[in-house]
Amino acid sequence: MTPPGELIAFMREMNCWEIEFFDQRKKNLAQGVEDLELKDKYARKLEEILDRYSVKDKFNYGRLMDLGCTKPATYDPATDELELLGGDEKMLTVQVQQTKGAETCSKMYLVSKGGYWKIKKKEVLSFDDRWRRSPL
Repeated sequence: MTPPGELIAFMREMNCWEIEFFDQRKKNLAQGVEDLELKDKYARKLEEILDRYSVKDKFNYGRLMDLGCTKPATYDPATDELELLGGDEKMLTVQVQQTKGAETCSKMYLVSKGGYWKIKKKEVLSFDDRWRRSPL
């Protein structure tokens, strides 16, 4: 069994969102401009992605509070290594290992809702080898 297409699609959309937002923010900040309209625009885009691919939850939507973006992007389906750890027809656990940037190891827990997989939660492996809840 392979990781569901919905997870790959989520990662692809988040990658595009983060790269676009990072580039726009960098350009504005280099000119000394703090563009609230840009933040609003990308917050709406992010919320649409989260609505489509995740269960609504304060942790999952936590990224809307600070609109964090990095380079390289947090999600990269082209280079991240995905491993299905287990599950059944109702719930799956997928490990995602970044191979660029911070090289973070995370677990994505997905639930089936009406024949469609949604991300229930994300945990990252912290410096003390403990899994901690993380925003998407």
